[in-house]
Amino acid sequence: MDWLVRKKLYIYYTLFHTLGYYLWLYFWRNTGAVTTTGENLFSLTAPLSSSIILFFIYRKVKTKENYIWLFFSLGYFLNFLALLENSKKEILSLEWNHFLFILQIVCFLTVFIYKILLKNENVHLIKFIFDTSIMMITAVTLSWYFIIRNHQTYNIFIGLPLGDLILFFGAMIFYLGSEKLSPFRVVILSSLLLQVIADSSYLIFTINNIPFIESLFHPLWTLSPLLMGIAGTLAAQNDGVTFEKKNKSHSLKNSITLRLLLPYLSIILLFMTMIFQHDDSNSLIIGSAAAILLLLSRHIFASLENQTLLIKYHELTEELEQKIGERTEELSAKNQQLLSAARKMKYMAYHDVLSGLPNRRMFLERLKTAMDEAKRNHFKLAVIFIDLDRFKNINDTLGHEFGDLLLKHVTKEMAKSVRKIDTISRQGGDEFTVLLNRIRAVEDVIPLVERIRAVVAKPIIIQGQELHVSMSIGIAFYPSDGKTTEELMKNADMAMYRAKEEGRDNYKFYSIDMNKTVSRIMALENGLRKALKNNEFVLNYQPQVSLQTGEIVGVEALLRWNTVEAGMVSPIQFIPVAEESGLIIPIGEWVLNHACMQGKAWHDSGQSHLKVAVNLSPVQFLHENLVEMVINALRTTGFNPNYLELEITEGVAFTDAEAAIKKMQALRDLGVRISIDDFGTGYSSLMYLKRFPINTLKIPKPFNQDIMAGQKDKALVETMIYLGHSLGLSVIAEGIESKEQLLFLKEHHCDIVQGDIYSKPLTVLQINALIENTTPSKIS
Repeated sequence: MDWLVRKKLYIYYTLFHTLGYYLWLYFWRNTGAVTTTGENLFSLTAPLSSSIILFFIYRKVKTKENYIWLFFSLGYFLNFLALLENSKKEILSLEWNHFLFILQIVCFLTVFIYKILLKNENVHLIKFIFDTSIMMITAVTLSWYFIIRNHQTYNIFIGLPLGDLILFFGAMIFYLGSEKLSPFRVVILSSLLLQVIADSSYLIFTINNIPFIESLFHPLWTLSPLLMGIAGTLAAQNDGVTFEKKNKSHSLKNSITLRLLLPYLSIILLFMTMIFQHDDSNSLIIGSAAAILLLLSRHIFASLENQTLLIKYHELTEELEQKIGERTEELSAKNQQLLSAARKMKYMAYHDVLSGLPNRRMFLERLKTAMDEAKRNHFKLAVIFIDLDRFKNINDTLGHEFGDLLLKHVTKEMAKSVRKIDTISRQGGDEFTVLLNRIRAVEDVIPLVERIRAVVAKPIIIQGQELHVSMSIGIAFYPSDGKTTEELMKNADMAMYRAKEEGRDNYKFYSIDMNKTVSRIMALENGLRKALKNNEFVLNYQPQVSLQTGEIVGVEALLRWNTVEAGMVSPIQFIPVAEESGLIIPIGEWVLNHACMQGKAWHDSGQSHLKVAVNLSPVQFLHENLVEMVINALRTTGFNPNYLELEITEGVAFTDAEAAIKKMQALRDLGVRISIDDFGTGYSSLMYLKRFPINTLKIPKPFNQDIMAGQKDKALVETMIYLGHSLGLSVIAEGIESKEQLLFLKEHHCDIVQGDIYSKPLTVLQINALIENTTPSKIS
């Protein structure tokens, strides 16, 4: 059964029990035996029912206060036994069964002492004891004056007034011991005070011979334990949660209550009694003196406590100030960290991480400010776009870490070459921009540009590696070349690309004609993409002829672009665009596959001696998947790798000799032949040439053209042929156009020649016809 239901039932039982008791006394007041039986029944059932319900509450409540209900239960059970034995005796007579009543009082006293021990707050406990003691002294004094001092006259059992004092002591504990009374404490207080009032009134009426109806007090005695039972059900309903925990805080405006005034009211009551009672007032004087002494002691204790609290307050204030100071310092340090982080974030937002230079965002902001200033002061300003030539080759061959070191070196040197009023910025990759302020004439820019170019004029040494780096530079002026930041940046970039187109390692000023060039380049790039999809590329082949036998021993595959709209496009026009855009990789793969496919067809038709040479673009050679690309082409077409010759320029090979050697060796391991094209036109190194796993040297056309006109050219070609043979290489001479050149090369034992003297580049059908109609013959 729910405790809420039990509480309601017990309240109803209490009401009916008390009302029934009075009704019984009223209707059967003149029938002695029936009245006595009813009185005994009602008197015994009240403490017995209360004892039972309080025992169950002791089992239900799980807090430390459960023992309060256990001792209350035991006390009312002893009360039941005392009434049972006292049913035929006078209550004022001194009999042995009063021992049970004393035990009941002991149980209640145990409750009150246990309740005091439950309070953990020592300071408040001492104040509470002082207040309780003052009120107890008042109660003892009044009890002595009005009741106990007349004990010998009426032979009253002294336990009754003493018991009432103990009950009053308990009531004060439950009243003064909490800041605000909960419902069950109010009922406990009412139960205890009801018994005290009933006992005291009964004794006073008896001692002073005041006429009264004795039976009217009996229901009050039974109501006291019943109220204690109701208090227990209220406590059980709250699941034993102590009221102090639920009401820790209370408003200061409610701190001065009747509870605090009671000690003072008690002393006033004693003084009022002394004033109106003149006979034998010594006990009143003694009680008043004791109460005043306790009140003074309480004030002294409160003063000492306040002084202690004040000292603690100052200590806590100092500690708080110290902690506030520490916290302030900590917050200040945090603020400094946040400011530092904010400055760092702002720096990172406006600077390039690698070089430490202003980034594109800051450059654009400074450019906008400089444009406004130039407009006000009628100055010019220049935007310079810089790109390191072939930087991608360095990254691909030497690695990005090596490329970063090169960028840092170039950045540091360029920063020294500009004025303080200028701004140099890294746009990303190997691209830089420079803002030149306060320019009065175009000619003022040239010395500044030359100073920047001087940074890479000499070879740069990075980790022991010598690098030859150049710059392509584009220049645009405000306001003539653009009135917005976007226009200036775009036009400077356009000028830089024109510098690249015209051979790199130079600078160009922006001109309106460049827009046409850029449009043409964009059209070429778009056309190349379509050409791959529409299969517009074709291969022509130029024969390579043995000088010893006159036999065609090989062909060089040459790429041609046959557009639908404009017909044939020269490789000189579209190859640079393909390299710049990266389209050379898929185009080169197409060339390799189709050359191998045609070589396989020639071998299958009986020309198994025929070698096919394929040019590799520098971008293609440096590509990381070159070896896999060659393997796939050979596997797909079935062409014999011993008859595939890949031509690379010496400039690419010498960029990073060690990486080039590894890649060439991987190709040689496949059986593929390798030739060095345009030998002598780049940065040749005979030491590396000795180490390269190559098969052929190709002497370029410029050396062969003038061998009949100048002794130096003859000497150079003769030396190249001798060098190649000394290294165990075959030698091919390109661009041969006359019989005199042919005879010179044969005289100096050149192995193979290639040029218009035999044939221009031909289609597959033309090459087939040429092979069939050519009869091997020695040159003479």
